[in-house]
Amino acid sequence: METTTATPPATSDAAAQDLQAMARRHLWMHFTRMGGYDAEHPIPIIAKAEGVYVYDEHGNRYLDGLSGLFCCNVGHGRTEIGEAMEAQVRELDFVTNWSYAHPKAIELATRIASLAPGDLNRKAF
Repeated sequence: METTTATPPATSDAAAQDLQAMARRHLWMHFTRMGGYDAEHPIPIIAKAEGVYVYDEHGNRYLDGLSGLFCCNVGHGRTEIGEAMEAQVRELDFVTNWSYAHPKAIELATRIASLAPGDLNRKAF
């Protein structure tokens, strides 16, 4: 991640120390050498996200090059996406396509088929 300084509100020193202590005691981060974090090497804590950036608890801004590990590839804080998700969850939050169809999967498959070249007219999800 690329880092620059930003202006979002930083976590207070006491709150940051509390988070560090709790993280060291209770959080085992994936693919991380936890022994590398000590009093001189704090655990990086991301506290906020907006657009293509994430911010640590000190207010430093980082370019989120992994897009939230590939699940925020349209950026963070996209409230219109959250609103669409809210509307969908009121209707049907999830159903697998294993032997069942649902309207949104059918609509998406039809749209993708219309964009595909030649006789590519089916989509498996």
